[in-house]
Amino acid sequence: MASDGLGSFSQLHVLVADADPRSASAIRQALAARDGAPQLVLATTLRGALGALRGPRVACIVTDVHLPDAAGEPVVRRLRQARPDVPILACGDDATAGLAVEALKQGAVDFVRKPLDAADVALRLEETLGRAVLAQVDQAGGLATPAASASVSAPADFVATSPAMRQVLLLAERAARSNVPVLLEGETGTGKEVLARAVHAQSARRGAPFVAQNCGALSETLLESELFGHVRGAFTGAERDRNGLFAEAGEGTVFLDEIGEAPPAVQVKLLRVLQGGEVKAVGADRAYSVRARIVAATNRALGTEVEAGRFRRDLYYRLAVFPIRVPPLRHRAAEVPELAARFLARCEREERRQTGGFTPEALDALVAYPWPGNVRELEHEVHRLVLTVPNDQRIRPHHLASRIRDARHAPQTAEPLARLMARVELALIRQRLQELPTKAAAARSLGITREALYGKLRRLGLPTRGRA
Repeated sequence: MASDGLGSFSQLHVLVADADPRSASAIRQALAARDGAPQLVLATTLRGALGALRGPRVACIVTDVHLPDAAGEPVVRRLRQARPDVPILACGDDATAGLAVEALKQGAVDFVRKPLDAADVALRLEETLGRAVLAQVDQAGGLATPAASASVSAPADFVATSPAMRQVLLLAERAARSNVPVLLEGETGTGKEVLARAVHAQSARRGAPFVAQNCGALSETLLESELFGHVRGAFTGAERDRNGLFAEAGEGTVFLDEIGEAPPAVQVKLLRVLQGGEVKAVGADRAYSVRARIVAATNRALGTEVEAGRFRRDLYYRLAVFPIRVPPLRHRAAEVPELAARFLARCEREERRQTGGFTPEALDALVAYPWPGNVRELEHEVHRLVLTVPNDQRIRPHHLASRIRDARHAPQTAEPLARLMARVELALIRQRLQELPTKAAAARSLGITREALYGKLRRLGLPTRGRA
């Protein structure tokens, strides 16, 4: 989306410091799909690069670690000293582990092997420029630090007592202060729409509408019409003109749930929204402008969908500028009692019934259950209990659904295959992270994208910060 203000990439410059013209060509190709792309500033020497850094709009540097006039001088360190606020992507032909480590020690955020691959560079630039936009937001409005994340206001029925969930809320607050697209990742039922509404409610767009659409719930034609509108006669049953959700949202937020299920034609139109801020209604001759922000959600691994050819790579890059992964409930089981208590109080009010609350044994059973349906499944179970447990009786284990009360007594002689595979995956990822200098290098050695590796780190509860 050609967003204005802090969310605009078109106002930013990317400095390419490299004597090899192929590097600039690869970066131009990487940004070719973006309307209003960042402008490239080219330099072939260290001296030229240092001069270019006097321009305040330089938001990212891509530099070869060897420049003609550097004569062994640490290029990354010199650029870092000149502009410590600008992230640096270092690159080199002799991409040995030692060279990459040295570049990272000098202050680079990542090391890229030459010749540069346009698709790889596109993803890294999107991530880096997204951080640059968020850094502007930090400077403009000030953000909570991780240590102060407990002060972030959680939406109703969104418990955040675990470190993972406090980090989710902190990221949501940061996302609310920017205009970049947000991609919420997580299993079905983890509360992604609740989080999307929280991002909208804390943003400058909160006075405008929040509209939501499940991209897997309608056929291609109906989904296009629902999102972008249609003109009379565009298809059978289109008896009058109709505005789409983007028009209805105005300057508000459009929440696209299950974005991974969007048909190819809809993906193309969404890309046009993100690139140029405009789209055509179904059957229309002219495009119209839209200013709504997109918050998308998926329970699929979109990186995998891209590699399989089921999701557009360019659309994925634009949506994943600010990804937030919501962990499943089984990874934050300590939050189950508080969630259950909140759901119980609300359902009792709605149904005008009163139970005696949960016994400790019932709560133990709730905590022990893995909740494959996540928070939504817990909410539905509590609602069922309010309707079936006699008034003023305490909720005991025998009141719970059989699948929940029996989970505590399931035989544990054999480790489930999924858990066994997760342990093997965890051990392998840890080994590669210890052996290789960067997460990007570890991802390549595992045959996955860096974005996929970050997703696995979040799911396994490993830190995503540190060596990029």
